[in-house]
Amino acid sequence: MRKIVTRRGKLENKIRIILSDPKPEVGPILDAVDDFEKDNIATIDKLKKKKQIDSKRINGALRQTIQAHGPITKLLIGSATKRIHGALLTNEIEKEEKKFSIKSLIIGFIIGIISTIILFI
Repeated sequence: MRKIVTRRGKLENKIRIILSDPKPEVGPILDAVDDFEKDNIATIDKLKKKKQIDSKRINGALRQTIQAHGPITKLLIGSATKRIHGALLTNEIEKEEKKFSIKSLIIGFIIGIISTIILFI
């Protein structure tokens, strides 16, 4: 059996297992394909949502530029670029902060358990 790396690989392995039976059935193959399609649709929806969020950030940055400087001209394109870049970077910084807070929570939980064990021993 091949190493499962992608969703397509998982589908291929499921189909191979089903077809290796003495009397393969069509139903399990269709179920495997349905699961594959469901995962693909979920991924597409996730990417669409991310694209919408990025588009809203870019729109907001352009609006800020227009409110601050008036119509965007060749001279002001740098300001618009900086604002757009900053808006997109904000998203990445927020993701890093969330990861850090989860790490802090886990570390705090472990330290709490260890200190509790030490106090009762």
